[in-house]
Amino acid sequence: MISITLSWFVCLYLALFLTGILILWIGYEIIRKRHSKAIAQNRVFCRICGSRYTDTTTAELLHCPACGSLNERSTQEGF
Repeated sequence: MISITLSWFVCLYLALFLTGILILWIGYEIIRKRHSKAIAQNRVFCRICGSRYTDTTTAELLHCPACGSLNERSTQEGF
């Protein structure tokens, strides 16, 4: 049997707990970034009227629902 003092046991337990939390946090961030990237692929910004809308078709040129002008898909993630 391995003898261990209480202070080492507490340190080891705390280190394992924090490592588990870190692994869960990293996994959550990876999933969140994948999800936001998938949502950003469907966002379109109209350069004529300035409206933002979501379109799930695969067409390269899209008609704006507000003004009817043709727009290209935006590669921006931050809007």
